[in-house]
Amino acid sequence: MSEAAVGVVTEVVLGKVVALVTQKITLVCGMKNKLKKLEEKLGTIQALLSDAHSKQINSNILQHWLKKLKLIAFDADIVLDEFGYELLRQKIQTRKWDKVRSFFSSSNPLSFRVKMAHKIEGILLSLDEAYNESREIGLQPAEQISTCPNPIEIQLTDPTNPFVDELKIVGRGDDISAVKKMLTSSDYKSDLPVIAIVGMAGQGKTTLAQLVYNNDEVVRHFEKRIWICVSDDFKVERLLNEMLESLTRNKVEMTNTETLVNKLQENLKEKRYLLVLDDVWNDDQDKWESMRKCLLNARSSKGSKIMVTTRSVTVAEVMNSNLHHLQTLSSDYSWMLFEKIAFAEGGAIRTRALVDIGQRIVKRCGGVPLAIKVIGGLLYSKKDEWEWLEIDNSTEIWNNPNSGGDKISSSIKLSYDHLPSLSLKQCFAACSIFPKDTLMNKDILVQMWMAQGLINPPNGSRLQMEDIGSNYVNVLLRCSLLQDPEKDLFNNVTCCKMHDVVHDFSLQVSDNHCFNMMDKSHATVDAKAMHLLLISDTKKMIKKKDLKEMPSKLRTLFLNGSAYIKDILASFRYLSILNVNDFRTRVLPNEIGEMKLLRYLDIVDAYKISRLPDHFTKLYNLQTLRVNHLEEIPKGFGNLINLRHFSMKRAFPLFGIRQLTNLRTLSFFIVSQDKKCQLEELENLDNLGGVLKILLFKNAWCPESTRKANLWRKSSIQSLELYWEGEFFSNIDSIREEGVENQNALEILEDLKPHPSLKCLKIKNCKCSTLPSWMITKNHLYNIVKIELENLNYCEQMPSLGTLPYLQIIEIHFLGRVKRIGQEFYSCTNLDGASRSNNSKEAIRILFPALRKLELVSMDDLLEWSDAMIPSCSSIEILPRLEDFLLTNLPELALLPYMGELVCLQRLEIMNCKKLTRLPNSKGLPSLQELNIYDCPNLTTLLSSHDESDESLQGFGSVIKTLYLYKCPNLVGVPEIHSLQSLRDLYVDGCDRVLESWTSLETLTSLEELQIYSSSHLWPKHLQYLKSLEKLQIGVNDDEPFDYFPWNYSSTNDASTFVSLKSLTLIGWRNVKSLPEQIQCISGLRELRIQKFDGLETLPEWLGNFPCLESLELWLCENLKQLPSAEALQRLTTLQALTIDRCPLLQQRYSKYSGAEWHKIAHIPKLYFL
Repeated sequence: MSEAAVGVVTEVVLGKVVALVTQKITLVCGMKNKLKKLEEKLGTIQALLSDAHSKQINSNILQHWLKKLKLIAFDADIVLDEFGYELLRQKIQTRKWDKVRSFFSSSNPLSFRVKMAHKIEGILLSLDEAYNESREIGLQPAEQISTCPNPIEIQLTDPTNPFVDELKIVGRGDDISAVKKMLTSSDYKSDLPVIAIVGMAGQGKTTLAQLVYNNDEVVRHFEKRIWICVSDDFKVERLLNEMLESLTRNKVEMTNTETLVNKLQENLKEKRYLLVLDDVWNDDQDKWESMRKCLLNARSSKGSKIMVTTRSVTVAEVMNSNLHHLQTLSSDYSWMLFEKIAFAEGGAIRTRALVDIGQRIVKRCGGVPLAIKVIGGLLYSKKDEWEWLEIDNSTEIWNNPNSGGDKISSSIKLSYDHLPSLSLKQCFAACSIFPKDTLMNKDILVQMWMAQGLINPPNGSRLQMEDIGSNYVNVLLRCSLLQDPEKDLFNNVTCCKMHDVVHDFSLQVSDNHCFNMMDKSHATVDAKAMHLLLISDTKKMIKKKDLKEMPSKLRTLFLNGSAYIKDILASFRYLSILNVNDFRTRVLPNEIGEMKLLRYLDIVDAYKISRLPDHFTKLYNLQTLRVNHLEEIPKGFGNLINLRHFSMKRAFPLFGIRQLTNLRTLSFFIVSQDKKCQLEELENLDNLGGVLKILLFKNAWCPESTRKANLWRKSSIQSLELYWEGEFFSNIDSIREEGVENQNALEILEDLKPHPSLKCLKIKNCKCSTLPSWMITKNHLYNIVKIELENLNYCEQMPSLGTLPYLQIIEIHFLGRVKRIGQEFYSCTNLDGASRSNNSKEAIRILFPALRKLELVSMDDLLEWSDAMIPSCSSIEILPRLEDFLLTNLPELALLPYMGELVCLQRLEIMNCKKLTRLPNSKGLPSLQELNIYDCPNLTTLLSSHDESDESLQGFGSVIKTLYLYKCPNLVGVPEIHSLQSLRDLYVDGCDRVLESWTSLETLTSLEELQIYSSSHLWPKHLQYLKSLEKLQIGVNDDEPFDYFPWNYSSTNDASTFVSLKSLTLIGWRNVKSLPEQIQCISGLRELRIQKFDGLETLPEWLGNFPCLESLELWLCENLKQLPSAEALQRLTTLQALTIDRCPLLQQRYSKYSGAEWHKIAHIPKLYFL
């Protein structure tokens, strides 16, 4: 494996030598003989490496020789990078003064050539020594080895090529059911029980946990779910911080455990949660008990649980877990998994011979899913029988005694050995610098590979480094050497992970050149390490003396926490990758400009750095710059001619970037009045890709400059966002202007016409009255996937979108002057929409063929929405894939158009459409799961067909899970209650005529949450027999006349009533003198809330008889002055929280310390007086 690492470095160095030899510059001319000699010797070394690989020599002497050769190659790489830097400097200076001699007048090229000649002579001598040693080992240069680098590269793969679909895992159905049952069971005596999934490496523990974690029943059962990847870093503070980050979705860096627990209490207050601790190795009982104590102090709801995955039974026993042992797959399931991967579309063709060979190989994998996936991914790319036989017959790997019979290691080794290029093998090895279980951002990963010189397009190739790197990621995913890919809207992989067993192997093949020090600042760093990840907490920041113990020729450094930034930059001049955070300075020091070989700089998490020094512009090799809090760029930023990716989270003006012609990533561009910050700066940046956000300000727009932006030439831009100053950029304090004048807005949009390959378009705050021609022109946005229009309040026109074949999402907000949605929206004047043939002479025209989400919000003037009509078509199919349909604040719209059958519609939400009388005309809505109707006073029916007797309506509502009806007083056309068998969540308020037709709900056997607000005589009967009901909230109007609680059943001792109810809220009986005694029978009640009971003065003694009550809330009870006795309150042994909100007499009596009866409630852990 070592020869691969040496080979790729040698290949990179050889490429640089060839490039230098071809340079016709004085700086090079005097050294061409030495460079030619270096080229020849490197070619010989490549031939020796090829011979070493073919002979499969595995002696200690060879390994020592390879390591020595690698260090020589690294030294040569540094020397050639220094040479290349001087050439870049000459190029910059020549461009600046337009005279080559100006360069020589400001430097000493002779001195530099002498220095470089001396270094190259030293490398030549070292290579001669290595060559002589190779003869002693028995190596001979392989014949016909070209000295011109032409690395084997992989053809770009079809994007449909498979990654393992974790949702289609085979043979784990029983495991899922068993673990799910353990999580949802209430048969546990201990608080916060632990369920542990135990199994060997690669068995699929994490995958099983993921499937259970995302299971619908589990999602419904737990109010909060938290996932933490623990690995071997079991620090209580770190885990609590990550829990808070998951709950709040904000970065948390607290060091005080008590503060962390208090914050967790706030976020988990009375909530039932599931905490997953994945890949736990800790077997220290004290550490676990400390963690458990913190979790118990968070005072969550009873029923919270912890799910753990671990390889160790000992770890599970330390945590007092309920075990689920995960077994290997059966032979049948093993073969099913292998088939899904190896014979997937685009892979090997299934033949009898390949099946026989494959079954033998699968048997060798021992039923371990990871081994099967890795070997299946390898064989996917092998089309010929002999290639499969080669894998099957690799007995030296399958039977390797060093693996101890480990089938996973054998599979990984085979997959690695068959990776199709040395470059790809080194990219795989380079992943070892990341900590185990890291979610690796794909773009960052590829950019780091580029910075290390691991990606070099073949001579004459049109592929960019990023294209090859993305393809490398796809290949590694297909081979399961990477896993768990996450994708964006455009189906691009955004991030992925590496299994910890694979990570161990990648560290092995990196030959310890990647060194990961996770909070081990005391550890000794391997002197040969080239790439170092050094992470420490704030208590153990890197000290000056630590720097002296680190390798001086580091090429990669990830560093967290150090006050000695100047010393770090001075100590590691050869870095190509630097990632720093938590530095105590606002400005990077000038020494950064001396990092001549730096290609990747990430200061996103260096929160205090807001400015770069002028010397920064000397980083001519820099390819990637990632920043967060930067406020400005230095003058001369355009000198960074190799910069390809400039990623920033905060927008600020960028002056003079037109020279950055290699730029591919630019997060923002602000158009200001400065001539060097006009849109023409983008004119020659034709490589721009990804997401580009442009902000325009008043008086900043220049027509000629805007036309020169040439966005129509930039085919790699996937997402374009155009802002006319607004909320999005409210963080910019230095620029406060009014929006661009109305008359200029359309002209700007016309000039910013994007390339037809654009996939996402957003326009916000534009004051145009019509849309640009390219949004109306037939198929200019042919490839668009998502369109967002927001705050176009002067616009009177809808875009033409109906025939766009890939459009999935339309979000239109605040097009305030559109009065009519007509045929232009459907693109009915364009006849090139999707179509399919049928038995008639005419084709069926399909409009919005791929649309999944349609959202229209706040179109105040919209009066009419007409049906689609295409005169030449006998039939129109519309919105065949629509899943989400949302209409909000369309006050003048009375009718919705015919929208076809909407067979895929899952969510329908209509809010504040005052004049709307019925839902979209369609048939049945067979997939509808969520229906939310808010404040539609004229809506009369939910039955949406033209013909309400249509048989297709008989199943309407059969799969609805959530139904919210609010302020629809005239609504009468609703599904029959017995048809809502899947309903789990029902909310009805201000819809009395609906309740008149639903007199009983006892057939709703799946109902878990019910909220009803109406006159009590309209309450449906038999609520007490809803066996799945867990949460009930009922209320009445303030004018309810009763002075007693009108409960609609009388039994107080029937054990079959409210068997699952855990939360009860009663709202609005101002004249009732006492709580209804009927609620005493709800023995499992955990939460009780009483609100607006003004006639209530005293709470009854029997309130102390609830054995499970955890939370009691009293709201707006003006005359309530007495809680139950101290004895009754003491009987509530599970009570964790008491809330008293705007109950003045009660608050006075029980206020902390000063209240006369404070002592009665002082024992309750959490008291809230609001």
